[in-house]
Amino acid sequence: MKKAILTGAVIAAMTTMGAAHAVTTPNNTGQIKFTGAIAAASCDMNVVVSGVVQPGGVVDLGVWTITDVSAVGGFGNAVKIQLQPDVATCDVDPSGLTTAFIKIDTATTASSNTDVVTSPETASTKVGVTFTMEDDSSIVNQPGSALTLASDPNVDAATGAIKFKARPYALSEFIEGGIIGGSVNYTVAYN
Repeated sequence: MKKAILTGAVIAAMTTMGAAHAVTTPNNTGQIKFTGAIAAASCDMNVVVSGVVQPGGVVDLGVWTITDVSAVGGFGNAVKIQLQPDVATCDVDPSGLTTAFIKIDTATTASSNTDVVTSPETASTKVGVTFTMEDDSSIVNQPGSALTLASDPNVDAATGAIKFKARPYALSEFIEGGIIGGSVNYTVAYN
């Protein structure tokens, strides 16, 4: 039986800073990217923050003032995020399986810290969004990770939810007002 892949976009939205990493391609060149997975369970995934499903996968990181930041680095409290299987849509309950494979990709990250997701607005605000596994391990644009459902601290063993953190990140000690956003794409396979 063919199993579907689970893909989507987690969107992190916020306010303040950035030195964006621009990607350019010469004329007549480009990239075709393939993604897929073999999975024992196929489900729709929900983006969950503080136990609440976030429609459209939008994660609110709050509103900050320029005076909230005085140094390069993370500021504000990290928001805990989960990618949780919608069990009503699963052909097999993933909590009965042993492994979750996760891959997170994004188009742009800060050149100084690849955990920091950036967007076109980052150039003016000088703020990006740090996106890591809940235990602070890097996941953005890394090779996929296999997580043991029963014992990995980044997985809720009861639900099969995969746990992350997002937090505003100042790329300069001098930030500007404006909108900041970013997004990551995910692929999940349960086996």
